[in-house]
Amino acid sequence: MKYSTLFVLLASLAYSGCGGGSSDDTTNTAAVDTTTADTPTLDEQLPSTPEAETEPADNPEPKFLINDISSGYYDKLYDAVGNELTLDKDQVLSMQDALVDDVLPILTEEQQNTFNEAYKAFEDLDEKNEVDKVLFSNSMIDAMLSSADKATQDKYFPSFRLFRKQTHHLFPISRLGDYSWLFEFLNQRSWLTHIILIPPETTDDYTATCRENDVPIPPDWGSDLWVHQGTATTDFLASRRTEVYAYEDPSVAGACMALPRWSLGASGSEYIQFLGIICQSQTTGKACFWDNISKETGGRITGGEDLTFKISDIQNGDNLAENCTNCHRGKNVFLIHPDTPIDISDDYDIDPNVRYQPISAQGWTNPPAFAELGDGACASCHEIGGISFDYCNTVLRSAANQTMPSAALPAGWEGDETFYGTHIQAMIDAGCRE
Repeated sequence: MKYSTLFVLLASLAYSGCGGGSSDDTTNTAAVDTTTADTPTLDEQLPSTPEAETEPADNPEPKFLINDISSGYYDKLYDAVGNELTLDKDQVLSMQDALVDDVLPILTEEQQNTFNEAYKAFEDLDEKNEVDKVLFSNSMIDAMLSSADKATQDKYFPSFRLFRKQTHHLFPISRLGDYSWLFEFLNQRSWLTHIILIPPETTDDYTATCRENDVPIPPDWGSDLWVHQGTATTDFLASRRTEVYAYEDPSVAGACMALPRWSLGASGSEYIQFLGIICQSQTTGKACFWDNISKETGGRITGGEDLTFKISDIQNGDNLAENCTNCHRGKNVFLIHPDTPIDISDDYDIDPNVRYQPISAQGWTNPPAFAELGDGACASCHEIGGISFDYCNTVLRSAANQTMPSAALPAGWEGDETFYGTHIQAMIDAGCRE
């Protein structure tokens, strides 16, 4: 592993006699290159560390860095121009190393010493397996970023969360009890919260916040309170089969929708792979999000017709790695296809009194409209949400090619001088790219 960089930097601070501030110093001190043509490099000054000597040969240079990840949805990762990124299992440790190398110089000397001690103590432990190493490195990176300044957090955290989520799939965990020793190791350093994989809390703060904002709370999955609306005839994510369920709370104005997306398993049988749930308040316009990802293990909770889980056991807008508002934006949180089972407007309150806003401790937003209702051809019937790469290429492009202004005669995603084409070209020019 390349964590030897961490030791080299700390040693350089000792040699130079300078470094970052104390724990009371709120400034960040970066490493300064003071070498000259006559001065040997740090690698030449210092002896090789055991970590450098024993770096595994099967830990190849990563094809891309964690910070190259720009967005993601439904377990797929994309770069800033929309190319899909595939995370290889044998490169995870190298990618973690590279991120540590980027963030470490930003921290203070005291912070660097703290992470150095933790890493060395972890390396001294016996019988570590690959999952242990990935979990520890993810926890350490989370703690490092949490210690950094806001600019560094804004730069790295979104990409790191998406990366970390993928590692939970590549290195699945079945029982948290198998990692109690690691929890204790992290707890001794007050890092337990940074492992992310923690048992569900007895109280669900996210649900409480949603309830305080008059958002209906969805029933546990498997409850008879969910009403089947049919099978979606249009699915922009090209699932094998997508079903539509809805729920309304008789005492809270608004509605919840759930879309179980079915896939074909290795045995040839279908199973629910993705199951997103969104609830929106009719009165406040606030919306809450859940996905079938276990809070405890970070893995997807999948199954067949008998699939059940508690809402309190799955991840939500406060801790999901994917930002749901990259696509769910506009006047209404729901992405409705008129005259299909996804259009539940005849029986449920899905048009809020005020423009919707997401509830999320991660700072999710519903940006101002690109085109308000009545402003332009494509906005003749509905608002066009704020332009983003995901919204353009997952929602707008798909709608123009398949369903809008009608499934019988879609406008097509191309800029021309037709009634809809001029508005589509304006969207492309505003930030949507092919």
